[in-house]
Amino acid sequence: MARILKYMDLTYKELSQLPRDKTLLFSVVGPLEVHGPHLPLGTDVMIALEAMKRVEERLAEEKPGLTIVELPPIVLGSDPLPLPGSIEISSKHLSGALYDMAASLAKQGFRALILFDNHGGPRHQLAIYKASRKAWKKHRFCLLDPFITLFKMMVKHHPRLMELTGLPPGRCGDDPDMHAGTNETSLVLASHPDKVRPIYRELKPSRIPPHRGSAKLILRIAGLLDRLGLKEAASDLAHLANTLAWVNTKPITPYLGSPAQATGEAGEKMLKAAVQLTLEAISQVLEGECPLDKPLLSFLSFLA
Repeated sequence: MARILKYMDLTYKELSQLPRDKTLLFSVVGPLEVHGPHLPLGTDVMIALEAMKRVEERLAEEKPGLTIVELPPIVLGSDPLPLPGSIEISSKHLSGALYDMAASLAKQGFRALILFDNHGGPRHQLAIYKASRKAWKKHRFCLLDPFITLFKMMVKHHPRLMELTGLPPGRCGDDPDMHAGTNETSLVLASHPDKVRPIYRELKPSRIPPHRGSAKLILRIAGLLDRLGLKEAASDLAHLANTLAWVNTKPITPYLGSPAQATGEAGEKMLKAAVQLTLEAISQVLEGECPLDKPLLSFLSFLA
């Protein structure tokens, strides 16, 4: 079976003896953020930790010569829900911290750090992607966040994800189910059921509000791009418009979607899909590749 170690527990000598070509580093990244009245502030971190544990269990069975070293969770994130309780880290600082960590690990001879994540904030994902590209370009170190791919699949209703989960639109973490709705509540029911407050069963659905101001303008630009045949950019901007329509509403409803429709079974389906997609990415990493995927709104990377 693969060995699973904790970076904090190792001595310098023990760390130096690890075979670099057969060692993968794992960590979790995500903010402390308001997730409605029914989920804890650490929801993103908790879900990511569960996904990491499940990936480790699979690798322990399937890759007996591998060593996995867990670094402590990186409890930092950009673009959390702007309500008291959320802790905001600028995308510039997030990207810088992740790149510096990657550079330091690369100097020690390590080749890859797999990040487990569950936060879809636009500048959060752009910051991670920026750090990942720089780490690969300068050090050939693979800083990989597979959730960037998973999140894009959720928003765009990618056929493979819909087949893997069997979940319908509106309950798969897409725009109408963007935050602390059916999907995230289901994920916590599957991973940490004791952390879900019973009030979730009584919460009324929260919908994307009418687009006003900047959200309305961006939605119009998305429509223009769509007519020009720039489908991907149009889809990304429509996602941004939906996000802004929600977070710019005063007062903000601290969840978007239908928590009352959540089930542990649906959470299990999404976790299994996340594990499968992550294992596929890790297989590429072990072959010396770094399958970086552009996040939503990657053409606005100057914002991170």
